[in-house]
Amino acid sequence: MPIYRKINLLALLLFLALSGCEKETNVELSAKNPQLVVLGEFNQQDDALINLSTSVFSAAAAGFPNVEDAQISLLDQNNTLIEKYLYMGKGNYMGKKAIAGKNYKLSVAYQGKTYQAETTIPPAFQLNLLEQDSTYMEAEIVDLSTEPNFYTFELRANRYTVDRYYLANGQKVKVNSEAEFTALLKTNPALVLQRDTTFDAKFDRLFITTDDNRTENVRFNVLKDHSGRIFLTDKTFNGNKTTLEIDYDQSTLKAENMRYTLVVKSTSAAYFNYLYSIDLQAAKSIVGVLDVPVKGNISDAFGIWGAAYIQKIIIKK
Repeated sequence: MPIYRKINLLALLLFLALSGCEKETNVELSAKNPQLVVLGEFNQQDDALINLSTSVFSAAAAGFPNVEDAQISLLDQNNTLIEKYLYMGKGNYMGKKAIAGKNYKLSVAYQGKTYQAETTIPPAFQLNLLEQDSTYMEAEIVDLSTEPNFYTFELRANRYTVDRYYLANGQKVKVNSEAEFTALLKTNPALVLQRDTTFDAKFDRLFITTDDNRTENVRFNVLKDHSGRIFLTDKTFNGNKTTLEIDYDQSTLKAENMRYTLVVKSTSAAYFNYLYSIDLQAAKSIVGVLDVPVKGNISDAFGIWGAAYIQKIIIKK
């Protein structure tokens, strides 16, 4: 499930140029004029998660206050209600997964106002890992769609824990290590070791690079090095296939109890532009420059309701 962390001060700065309906607006940030912030991704693989907060920092809330009393409705293209999202706490609202190729509408009712967005889930594609060594991988996209394509590539790291145990009289007996279990086997060869593996939902995005001049990273000579995402729009078809070489530092993959996953998203144009602008603004903010317009797709509010079709390949666990 995608994780949408609560907006911090840097994220607020990134939103200074943000607008709904993809029109640039000047936003007055004051305690008397809080703006609704809607952050969510809608895809075919994960339960939908939308986070609602306000744009004005609150010392009492030690951050940007959660919105806990909104009503979120998902509708089809004919405005027929599909479902109402459930509030899960901490500003998070949850709903069902999306279906590839379908059109959807979102309605957020909050404090007497209604905020809306529309999106279409991109069609399906297949992801293959053709080659991989200690410094690079070659990913292949197989896509039958002839529509414009907007892809993002990420390498994610998730920590996990492993609980080892064996059963004695129907009860779990914890074993702290493989070495401990090996010692137990010497005295009781009939023991059967079992494992429970739990993956942390939070993830870190690792640095990846490419020299492919079709990517936004290289075409505009920004986000080329030390970026957490690669953006590809100008797909060159060879039949229905295209490949991308991705460089990375495998020395960062040596931590124990970490799973590393290549995540590729085919996104809507609005979501692609939003993610690219956020990354570019974050990179430029390091030297104090905040001149990148960040456009969302929520009417009269900050944020994005991003549409994506996702494929994942675990490259190390």
